[in-house]
Amino acid sequence: MKAIYLFSTIKPLIVSGPSGVGKGSLVTKLLQNNQNFVYSVSLTTRKPRPNEQNGVNYFFVDKNVFDEKIKNDAFLEFCEVHGNFYGTAKHQINDIIKQNKIPLIEIDVQGAEKINKQLQNQCVNIFILPPSINSLRERLIGRKTETQDVIEKRIKNAETEIEKAKSFQFYHFIVNDNFETCYKELLEYVNNKYQNF
Repeated sequence: MKAIYLFSTIKPLIVSGPSGVGKGSLVTKLLQNNQNFVYSVSLTTRKPRPNEQNGVNYFFVDKNVFDEKIKNDAFLEFCEVHGNFYGTAKHQINDIIKQNKIPLIEIDVQGAEKINKQLQNQCVNIFILPPSINSLRERLIGRKTETQDVIEKRIKNAETEIEKAKSFQFYHFIVNDNFETCYKELLEYVNNKYQNF
C-alpha cells in the first residue's frame, strides 16, 4: 500500500476540525468546484444523521463488520470518537490515486495523526477552527441533531482536539468566522499546494 505513495506525487488532502465547525460544508463546496479531488468515504459504526446516505457520507456498518475489517488489516487508520468507530479503508485511497485524482479525507485529529505517520507525512493537512468555543456551541445547538449532553461532550472534545492539533507541526489553520471568507482562504491554500497538479 505504501508503495503507491512512495512513487506518487499525489498527496492526500486531510481536512480536520471539531464537530460543528463547518468543515463538511467547506469540503462539499470544494468537491463541487474542483474535479481533481475525490472524497474518501469512511466507514463508521454510528447511526446515520437525517439526510446522510450510505456510501456517500459514510459506509454505515455494524460493529461486527468493522471488527472483521480490523482483523483483515483493511484500514489505513481507525479510531473511536464519541463512542463510535470510524475508519479509512486502504483500498479507497489507493483506488482514488490510481484514477490520478487527489484523495480528500475529512477526519479528526486522531485519524490525521495516524495517517500522517503511516504515509510518512505525505499529506496536505488543514484544520478548521471555530471563531470561539461559544460560537461552536451555538452552531451545535442550531443543528438540532444532538441532545444537550451530547453537545457538551462534543464541546469538551473540541477543546481537546484544538489543543492537540496546535501541538502538531503539520496543520495549516483556517478560522471559519465567515463561510465564504473561510472557503476563499481554503481554496487559495489548496491551489497553492496543488498548483502543479
